[in-house]
Amino acid sequence: MDQVKLQQQLMRSYLDNTQITLQMAHYTKVGANWRTTNMMTDVNRFYFIREGGGWIHIRGKDYYPEPGQLYLLPAGMKLSYAPDAVNPLGKYWCHFSATVGDVNLFQMLELPHWIDVKDEPRLEAQFKQLLELHTSSAVTAPLRIKSILFEIISEFIEQSESQLHLASTSSTSKINIVLSYIERHLAEPITVEDLAKLVHFHPNYFMHYFKSMMGLSPIVYINKKRLEKARRMLATTEMSVSAVADEIGLELYYFSRIFKKQSGLSPSDYRKASGKAYIAEEDDITES
Repeated sequence: MDQVKLQQQLMRSYLDNTQITLQMAHYTKVGANWRTTNMMTDVNRFYFIREGGGWIHIRGKDYYPEPGQLYLLPAGMKLSYAPDAVNPLGKYWCHFSATVGDVNLFQMLELPHWIDVKDEPRLEAQFKQLLELHTSSAVTAPLRIKSILFEIISEFIEQSESQLHLASTSSTSKINIVLSYIERHLAEPITVEDLAKLVHFHPNYFMHYFKSMMGLSPIVYINKKRLEKARRMLATTEMSVSAVADEIGLELYYFSRIFKKQSGLSPSDYRKASGKAYIAEEDDITES
C-alpha cells in the first residue's frame, strides 16, 4: 500500500469512528465587546460569515473574515479576535465536539482554518435548521443535528482536500504508527502484544491507550477493518469467498460466521445482493 493510500485509509478510520455533539448554535451581529486575546478554546467552532468584517488570530496567523467564508476554529488552541470598528461581523456560529475516542478529531487531522463556501444558500439553510433543532424537543432532533454537522464537516473537508493531512503531533504519531501497521498486515495474525511493542507500551497500558484514541478495543478495531476490506472485495472483485477470507487473515468458517453476524448476510449472499456474480460453489457449501 503506497503512502498516500495509507494516509487516506487512516483518515477514513478516524472519520468512521468520530462522535459528534452540538453544544450551541446561533446567529450574532457582534458588538464592540466581541474581542478576546489568547483565549484557550475548549470547543470546536464554526463561523459562517454573512456580513461585516473583523480579525481572527490563531496558530500564529492573522485572518480577516469576509462574507461567504466558513471558518473552522478547533478546540485546544489559543484564539484572539476582534470586530471591525465600522462594520462588525454578522455570523452564524456553532460550538461542537467531534471526538475519536477521547481525542479531538481536529488534533488528528490538519485542515485550513477557512474555505470559500461554494453553495451559500444551502449552508445558510443548514445553519437555520441547526438553530431550530437546537431548541427543539422532537425525539429525532439529536439525529438531525448530527446529520447536519456531519454534512458541514464533510463539505469542509472535501473542499479543502488538497490541504488535508494527518497531524504529526506527539499525541497522534504513535496511533498513526499502530493504525498503519494494522492496514499493512490485515492478512496476518495481529496480537495486542505485537501492536504494543511498536510503540514501546506494556500490553495492558496499550489496551487503554488504544481505546482512548479510537473509542474501541484493538481487536474490535482490527476485525472491523477486516470486514470493511472483505465487503469491498466481495462487491468489487471476482475473488472467491475463501480467497477473500485469506486476504483478511481469517479462517473461512470463522470469517463466514462473523461476517453474517455483522452484515446479516453470508459473504456469498452479500456478493449477490451487491450485484456481483456468484463464483465458487465450494464456498457456499462451507457457509451453509
